[in-house]
Amino acid sequence: MINEALKAYVEKADGDSVRVRVIDHTLDSALRAIGFSQTAESDVYVMDVLDDKQKAQVFDALRSLEVAFSAGKEWCPAEVFEYLRDDLGFLSGGFLRVAWTAPGQYRIDHA
Repeated sequence: MINEALKAYVEKADGDSVRVRVIDHTLDSALRAIGFSQTAESDVYVMDVLDDKQKAQVFDALRSLEVAFSAGKEWCPAEVFEYLRDDLGFLSGGFLRVAWTAPGQYRIDHA
């Protein structure tokens, strides 16, 4: 387990868009530079992607910002990252996986 504060995390990435929830708003300009747009929810950014290759490029950029990928059920963002890395070979290396243990409590691991 990593004792780090959670800056932001990918909360959805199983479709044609990537949705990031921001906790540390110092990332706002970096997310916009990647191509994300802020939604009506001020702490949520979204970006449409054309295909898995572009999604992998977005994931790589998010990883470099230390954005975590949510663990969970059925094509959670962490599983999508592993699919792009392990099955398609579009990514390599590790990433931060965040899992919630209780409301407001989480665990961050390297995956």
